[in-house]
Amino acid sequence: MDLNKFIKIYQEFLYECEQKGYMNEVLIEEFGNYLVSIKNMDGIEVQFFIELDVENSVQLYDTTYQTRLKYGVIRKKGEEESFSKKVLEAFHQCWAKHSPKRKSIFILGSVKR
Repeated sequence: MDLNKFIKIYQEFLYECEQKGYMNEVLIEEFGNYLVSIKNMDGIEVQFFIELDVENSVQLYDTTYQTRLKYGVIRKKGEEESFSKKVLEAFHQCWAKHSPKRKSIFILGSVKR
């Protein structure tokens, strides 16, 4: 999957979270690393992250690399667990609308090391 397409899916996911009444606060947004705080109407907060593993990328061609993606929800134990599952499932549903298979391997035009 192309990274730019994936970022669009991620942005759509955040928009859908807002439509559900969740408050989003972007904490980190830089190439390959994204962290957003998502809070529901009850004040329960989780953090959703996306991280490209640029350090372990594999060169395919002169300027083309392949790398893996890590993503997930950071939460505290307790009632956040239920909300974190809802957030992760919402992300998976958004991803499934654009790609029938969830692949965590990405092709990049160039990689900064």
